[in-house]
Amino acid sequence: MDGKLGKKRKRRNYNQPPVKIPQDVLLQDAVVQVVARSGIEGTSTRSIAAEAAHGITDKVIYRYFEGKEDLMRKTFLRETGVCMKEAESRFSVLWEDNLPLAQRLRFLWHSLWTWTTAHSKECTFIIRYYYCSSFDAQAYAEYRAVWAPLVDRLKELVPGEETEPLFFMALETLASAAYPVCSGRTPDSASASEYGFRRLMGLVNEFIKK
Repeated sequence: MDGKLGKKRKRRNYNQPPVKIPQDVLLQDAVVQVVARSGIEGTSTRSIAAEAAHGITDKVIYRYFEGKEDLMRKTFLRETGVCMKEAESRFSVLWEDNLPLAQRLRFLWHSLWTWTTAHSKECTFIIRYYYCSSFDAQAYAEYRAVWAPLVDRLKELVPGEETEPLFFMALETLASAAYPVCSGRTPDSASASEYGFRRLMGLVNEFIKK
């Protein structure tokens, strides 16, 4: 008998090695967690590094970012971009001509509410940074640029109307209504979502001609 036939085959290891997350991504993920938990003023470079773990020290922050403020601003834009993509994926309901506008807006609102409250830490971070003293003119301009594609789409839906201020006021309405839930101050409920929607409809009725 051939000796080779008597040898046992080695089992192949099909376990994939763990994906190594880049340090800058770990830092951005960490700042979201820390700000959501401790607020802007309670966030330091040390607390961010400790949250990031993986042997990261606060000095590593300066390898990828100019400092804590730069890290928070770029993380804010990253998270805002994620929110924009989620909103964009749901925006087509506004073009459902077989439904009244109020019903289309209701569906969009409750869909975004569900997503927002399910991503409570990320949304808490966004809201807290948006209203902090570090949110300067540059950050605001970059923030508006992220949402520009949806603003342009809204202009197509209601041409001739001042949709840009309405759009950003609607975003602030969602943020202010969802923040107590996202930050853990109040429980999520259908009544909380509905209250926010009624505020939205007040804006729509004020800005859009009937």
